Amino acid sequence: MRRVFAVLVGTATMGIGAAALPFVGRASLNTPQVMVHCSNGQNPAFVTPPQVRIAVGDSVEWRMAGNVASDSLQITLKNGDQDWPFDGTPPRGGSSARANTARTQGTYPYNVRLLCRVPGGGTREEIVDPDIIIGE
Repeated sequence: MRRVFAVLVGTATMGIGAAALPFVGRASLNTPQVMVHCSNGQNPAFVTPPQVRIAVGDSVEWRMAGNVASDSLQITLKNGDQDWPFDGTPPRGGSSARANTARTQGTYPYNVRLLCRVPGGGTREEIVDPDIIIGE
């Protein structure tokens, strides 16, 4: 009797799922944050995570992290032959920047350029080289 009940439940679930497929969509879009860190003493500038995996339709946000101070933040693709895979243009910002709606699958090595304040005044340009991977 248990086997019959399990088969019937499985069949009923599959029937409901198949009927609902045209109405199923992603519950919410994913917007991971990439934290950008200026160099600190002997440690070079870096981002966490160094590689972001998202799906088509997702966004990415870059934010300055910790006690760092930055005057600018700019995201650019390393490969000039690749098109920007998000809607709009590559983001620029003061302490954060956002790329909305990934539209093209692929792997996109990019640069994060920022100006970090240095002790005693002034700024220094820092460049970090992470990747974005956009899948289905």
